[in-house]
Formats: sequence, structure tokens, C-alpha cells
Amino acid sequence: MSTRTPQDGTVAIGDDGARVTFRRAFPTSPEDLWQALTTPDRARRWIGALHGDLRPAGTYELRMGDDDPDAADVARGEILACEPPEALELTWRFPGEPVSRVRVTVTPEAGGAVLVLAHTALDASAARGYGGGWHVILDQLDDHCAGRPVRPWDELFPDRAARYDDAG
Repeated sequence: MSTRTPQDGTVAIGDDGARVTFRRAFPTSPEDLWQALTTPDRARRWIGALHGDLRPAGTYELRMGDDDPDAADVARGEILACEPPEALELTWRFPGEPVSRVRVTVTPEAGGAVLVLAHTALDASAARGYGGGWHVILDQLDDHCAGRPVRPWDELFPDRAARYDDAG
């Protein structure tokens, strides 16, 4: 098992489903962090091709591998709330999984911004995988915001996933 760090998230499993939560500080302003999250050109540099209309009642499609709408790693959903530069909430439909929800908030903190990500209404088995997956994605976002080369998923995921094997 990997050593846990302050960047690790939590996985909570209850009778009503599972929840994955992260709180991360980033070396940038809340406005810049928001732009990295929601601007298609910026999102492409660290998470994948972002398509859609990020406004309440809008829809989105996040193509995390190839920019192909028929690929196996495409998340889709509806925008439930979008309050720039503070909050984004959406439904999360990933192939082969029930619909879940993701909420991201961004707040200022001395020297940067804090992002809180909560992924809820997950199956227990999926929550552990999302723990590792969101951990990698936030590491990649940190690379992007800090101006470093974004490390590849395959380089980060084995270590990050191991941190959540026994979570919950």
C-alpha cells in the first residue's frame, strides 16, 4: 500500500451510496483555476476535450482519451449549477455506470486557490476507483496550473489507485 499524503482524498461508503471528496490548494488565482476547469482549450491540456454549454440546464461531454464521442472514456451529463468562478455542479454519466453527481467549488486562499471536489451517489466499488482517478486528475491540474509538464495518467495512476484500495 502507498503512503498517504495531504493531497489524498477521502472515500466514504454509506447505506445511501458512496462519496469521494478532495480538498486541494493550487498555486494560482481562483479565476485562473476556474478558467483551467471550464475553458475547452485549457481543459484539453490536462484532462481532455471538453464540449458543451457550461451553464445551468446545459450539457457537457468530456472526452478524456481520444477526442472521439464514441470512445469508452467519455463522461456526459447536465449542468446543474454554474456560478463562475466559484461553483460547478453536474451529473456524471460514465459508460456502464449509474448516474452520479460531481460538485466543484473554488475559493481564494492566501497565495492561491482551494478546490473542493465531491463526487456523490457512487457505487461502493466505483468509489475506490474514482478516488485514484480524481487524485490523478487533480495532480494533472496542479501540473497545468503550476506551468509544469502534465504527467501522464499511466505514470500516476498505479500509485494513486493503491491509496484507495481499502478506503471507505
